[in-house]
Amino acid sequence: MRVLTQVFVLQGSDSMCAELAQKISQAVTTHEAWRQKCLNLIPSENMTSPQVREMLASDFGHRYAWDQPWYGGQKYTIHIEELAIQAAKKLFNAKYANVRPLSGHLSLPLNLQARFPLDVQYFPYQSDQYSMDVSGAKELIERTHPKLVILGASIFLQPHPVRELAKVTQEAGSTLVFDGSHVLGLIAGGQFQNPFREGTQILLGSTHKTFFGPQGGIILVRDDEDLAEKIDATLRPNPVLVDNYHHHRVAALAIALTELLAFGKEYARQVVQNAQELARSLDTQGVPVIGESWDFTSSHQVLLQTTHFEHGREIRDQLEEADIIADIGVRLGSQEVTRRGMKQPQMQEIATLIARRLEGERVRTIKKEVHQLTSKFDQVEYCFSS
Repeated sequence: MRVLTQVFVLQGSDSMCAELAQKISQAVTTHEAWRQKCLNLIPSENMTSPQVREMLASDFGHRYAWDQPWYGGQKYTIHIEELAIQAAKKLFNAKYANVRPLSGHLSLPLNLQARFPLDVQYFPYQSDQYSMDVSGAKELIERTHPKLVILGASIFLQPHPVRELAKVTQEAGSTLVFDGSHVLGLIAGGQFQNPFREGTQILLGSTHKTFFGPQGGIILVRDDEDLAEKIDATLRPNPVLVDNYHHHRVAALAIALTELLAFGKEYARQVVQNAQELARSLDTQGVPVIGESWDFTSSHQVLLQTTHFEHGREIRDQLEEADIIADIGVRLGSQEVTRRGMKQPQMQEIATLIARRLEGERVRTIKKEVHQLTSKFDQVEYCFSS
């Protein structure tokens, strides 16, 4: 009944529809103004440059294409995809790249098994170290001979043991895959492990986390032509797994790839330095942070110590009241504030604001200081001038 009521309202007069459109536009404008004032520390988000946003709003957002020449008007569509592929191969020193993936998530085993005929097993994990049990992982690979060995994580504080597992994976006849969704921008900038150099054949990941491009994904293959062709075949029609792969996103991704080619090393270095400074400063000020024994983090992520799920929710909500945005983890990421131009002194300031808020200082006071800080860093850095 509720749905029918909503449909009836939307079928109102032109003036009502125009008013609704205006409300939507105002909500977007208000959201953007608010988020510009916030300190965003969510580790799975980032800011795109003005040039990337321009590509997202381009005419390519109106267009459709297949590999087969079904639709006309594709000569620039194909050219831009080729440029994106060239930039991706150069950035990651890969022989093959596919820029078409839109999104994806390896979720719980039951969800995977309900959709695909997969036997999914998880590696043994050292929860106190937030790292894989390498000896246990080797034993599992030797015993099961899996087709794919996928190294990935959402809490990603330290490098994966790629070198340690590459040989046993090869001997088992498996393909080693590195899911770099969180750290792809750091890999691109040479500030994290290099999965290809350490022995993996496939590198995949998100293009909107430490990699500061549009929402979506990318798949890279080191040098195996047959493997690259199999991957490409799954992303082409017949059967259709990815169709109409959003050409405005491909154009935006191409720009982001060139930005990382030009500025990635400087950006990635600063992201890691900022994360380490944020972690140390939080710990110094009495906010419990995971990983003191390994200097807290080698990536963009800082993990606060929470006792249970609801505790994480409480911290997230306390911070958001003061316009400091975090997730329920509580994982903090340094990549977006770095893209805004912040460095170690600002990380110390952010740590102080977080500590004071969690100690119960008034929201109004903290929020005012947050806005003062973000107002000094209102431009996107590590990109080409317009």
